[in-house]
Amino acid sequence: MHRRFLESSSVLVGLFAVMACSTDSTAPGSQTSRQTTGSGASGNSTSSGSGDSTGSGNTGNIITDQPMPIDDDAGCNSTLDVTYRDFDALPDSDFEMPFAGDVVRRGLVASTLGPNQKPVFQDSIGHPALKGTPVDIDPTWMVTQPVIHSAESFKEWYTSVPGKNIELPKKLKLEEANPGSGIYGYDSSAFFPLAPTEGFGITPKGNDLGMNFLFTTEIHVLFTYTAHQQFTFRGDDDMWIFVNGKLALDLGSMHGPEEGTIDFDLQAASLGITPGGTYPMDVFHAERHTRGSNFKITTNIACFTPGVVK
Repeated sequence: MHRRFLESSSVLVGLFAVMACSTDSTAPGSQTSRQTTGSGASGNSTSSGSGDSTGSGNTGNIITDQPMPIDDDAGCNSTLDVTYRDFDALPDSDFEMPFAGDVVRRGLVASTLGPNQKPVFQDSIGHPALKGTPVDIDPTWMVTQPVIHSAESFKEWYTSVPGKNIELPKKLKLEEANPGSGIYGYDSSAFFPLAPTEGFGITPKGNDLGMNFLFTTEIHVLFTYTAHQQFTFRGDDDMWIFVNGKLALDLGSMHGPEEGTIDFDLQAASLGITPGGTYPMDVFHAERHTRGSNFKITTNIACFTPGVVK
């Protein structure tokens, strides 16, 4: 492979966030109460619903000062192939449930990917997140309301099932925050990648924003791990990110905007990765409830290549 260089040394803060709300959160995996722009609450979001997505490039605070090599193959770039699946609000669906959620819940999915590179259902209720951690639970209190109907209903999230969902492949481009900065991101406060005329159209039917809510996002990429890499997810609803087949960030359930950072150096041992190696990153997101939808990403990983789904 040819090589080029991504400047990256000391990382202060990286944001990789998928949001369906707009309330600040101070720690990875921290929990906030549901706010007015979050799922299951009222807010004011607008979007062109144009399909392929390009972010603003206002991506946060990662400072870099030393070059590190990354792949520069023909397929290496910051444009991600995305599979969206659109859903309708059906009585037995996990989308637009009567219960609109509360906090981040962990343990809804297993800590390793299934053999088909999809998350594996583990529990309908889950556990509260331990603040300041990417995957740990808080054992000091409990949640009781189910947020997923069953293993069978969860299988539909990331599998194309006629009559249950409609698959729509698109692109999502990460923009460089400032030329030469080596910081890439996407930022939308009205994340509606599916137009009101696509999939099941405006869902839930009659929602006052006239937008196409209720969809999942699936991304499979490869990246080369070099020291000091991070990326952070902030938002809602569910977000699970797997690295090398292992759960690296767990912000499951319907909840207000939440933030969690993958620090590859700190998590290298648990993820089984070493600098210079190339690893899969598998991203699974769900927008499951009205009334806001936001998506924000920031990372100092400039080079992604398409992953291969078995």
